[in-house]
Amino acid sequence: MEQITVRSRPRVPAITCGSGATSSRLDRHLSVLGGPAVPQVEAAEATLLMRELTSRDVTRSRRSKSARVSLFAPLRRLRRSLFGSRG
Repeated sequence: MEQITVRSRPRVPAITCGSGATSSRLDRHLSVLGGPAVPQVEAAEATLLMRELTSRDVTRSRRSKSARVSLFAPLRRLRRSLFGSRG
């Protein structure tokens, strides 16, 4: 008989930090980071979609350099919520 192995999610200890809203937001971030890996096909599709959504017309981007889309803003927010002003 074949044995079925199920990978469980890693346990993340509860972290108390700031108010209830901040703590629950941190818990959500940690649960996403500790979740299962995304299949490669889905990651490639998501990357392609992000490139399509954020692509700019070449002539337009030369005129306005300040109108760029920053994809790092969510990462900055996550870093601030995890490490505060120390990061």
